[in-house]
Amino acid sequence: MNNSLKVGIFVLTISAILGFLIIKFSGKEFGQSYKDYYVYFTDAQGLSKGADVQVQGVKAGKVEDITFEEGKVKVKFKVRQEIPIYKDAKVLIKTYGLMGDKYLYIEPGNPSAGELSSGGVIQNISKMASTEEMIDQVQVAARKFAELMDNLNKATGDDRLKKLIEDFDKFAYNTNDLVVENKEDVRRAIANIRAITAELRQKLPSITENLDKTLENTKNITAENKEDIRKLIANLKDLSIALKEKAPKTLDSVDKAATEIEKAVSENRQDLRISIENIKKASDNLNQILAKVNEGKGTLGKLVNEDSFYNNVNEGVKSFAEPFKVVKESNLEVMMQGEKHTGNKDSKAGAAFKFIPTDDRYYYVGILSNSQGYVDKKEEITSNGTTTTYVTKKYGILFDLQYARKVLNLGEYQLWARFGIKDSSADIGGDFVINNNLKLVADLYRFNRKDLINQPNNPQFDVGFEYRFSNYPIFVKLGGSDLLNSSVRGVYIGGGFVFTDNYLKYLLGSLPKVR
Repeated sequence: MNNSLKVGIFVLTISAILGFLIIKFSGKEFGQSYKDYYVYFTDAQGLSKGADVQVQGVKAGKVEDITFEEGKVKVKFKVRQEIPIYKDAKVLIKTYGLMGDKYLYIEPGNPSAGELSSGGVIQNISKMASTEEMIDQVQVAARKFAELMDNLNKATGDDRLKKLIEDFDKFAYNTNDLVVENKEDVRRAIANIRAITAELRQKLPSITENLDKTLENTKNITAENKEDIRKLIANLKDLSIALKEKAPKTLDSVDKAATEIEKAVSENRQDLRISIENIKKASDNLNQILAKVNEGKGTLGKLVNEDSFYNNVNEGVKSFAEPFKVVKESNLEVMMQGEKHTGNKDSKAGAAFKFIPTDDRYYYVGILSNSQGYVDKKEEITSNGTTTTYVTKKYGILFDLQYARKVLNLGEYQLWARFGIKDSSADIGGDFVINNNLKLVADLYRFNRKDLINQPNNPQFDVGFEYRFSNYPIFVKLGGSDLLNSSVRGVYIGGGFVFTDNYLKYLLGSLPKVR
């Protein structure tokens, strides 16, 4: 091995060792990933760039940068990738020892709050007292303790402490004599107080609850009937006045009426006796008729006593009421609409009805104008080897008649299938309902276009969106028209008004009454 190769190997080895030491002492690790976070302090308390970052007492990163931003100290620091930091994490500045270096201490928070993504800002900040603040507090405590000692010395000077002790001793002696003399009475009083306390402890919650309910009920009654109470008092006053003024006259009138009644009864006593006998005879006849009815005699008795008649009538009423029940539980929408297609130059306008008996189906009936016309008659005449096709078109009314059914629920979304007639031709369609206002609509129809002259052979396929406003009876629609035929492919736009049962009831209720 020559000298040049040895020198090269030596230089590479020394360079690798130096690089490893530089990376090691700079706090970086091979293959280690970090997440960056930010925190804002009003006072950095001597924190410096490169300071350690601990998460629950474990060294997890370094302070990357310290800058000023809008009057606050912005600290950027990094934490190892595998250590989770949550959104309710808390950060504070601590000190190694009493006079050591500053470092960031992180309390990672609760996993239920969700993990804070890299680049996020920790909002919860706690402040630790600095060494200077602790020294100031110790000085203040020492000064207050010195003042306490001075006051104590003043209080105990001139034999004051001795006199205080003697007075306290006399007070204790007299108290002891008093307790000994009244020991039995004190024991009884304590026993009575305990009994009262125990009973009160048992009954106080129910008493308090009943009192609260009474106060609340009284308050509610007074608040809800305040006006009625005021009117009641006024009415009582008026009644009292009326009684004072009119009671004597009323009593005189009653007395006169009683006299007249007594006189009338005396004069017509014989007629009253005859009337009472007639009433008794009528009552006996009615009892005989009711007895025959109960026995099932006669037509009325059979109607009353035979269950078959009641069952037939009941079934008939139910059958008659069933259609009205369906109509009552159903919803009806009335629409006036129009739309314009740019590709095939088709324009349509008309009215439609949507009958919704249940939440999972509906029936659609529409009548539209026809700008393109439809084939009424087609003839092929061959003459001299040449075939000529004659097509007769009519421009009349187009009909829509469709049945729709919900086939799938996808969470908040719904998928509906439709089939029937659209523009007087067979139709297969579907609706993808996104919410109550917006849905995606698709239709495949006009399968008879091959019978038309200068028309594409493929059926018409339209796909678009329909949006209904929540607070207004208006809807709009927009989409692609005739997507299967490039020659007439375009867009369509349309809209109109839709009136539900509630709108119709409101409009009909607003009409003036005819007298």
